[in-house]
Amino acid sequence: MISLADLRGYATALPDVVEQTHFRLPGFRVADRLLAHLEKGDAHAIVCVGHAEAGAAVADQPDVYQEVWRNGRIFVGLRVDLARVTEERMRELVEQAWRNRAPKRLVAEYDNR
Repeated sequence: MISLADLRGYATALPDVVEQTHFRLPGFRVADRLLAHLEKGDAHAIVCVGHAEAGAAVADQPDVYQEVWRNGRIFVGLRVDLARVTEERMRELVEQAWRNRAPKRLVAEYDNR
């Protein structure tokens, strides 16, 4: 199972990510934009990947992933079952969320390093 420590390691390995609570739960931000956070109970995390990435993940493994919508109209991200996702896949999802939320300049600098 992916733990908060694991999630923290994946997120803070990326440039300019800070840990900051989100509704009193552990969360991670880049450029003051939420990229991932735990849900109450620590069994699931929400990663702010793009809608296309979320749809593909849900289609591939609906027992591990679920799209998250606010008010049924605003796409929020992808809910991930932390007991079922692999470490490698969770690391990929956190990076995708970072790429989705980080300033383009920061992503370009990261890719050119």
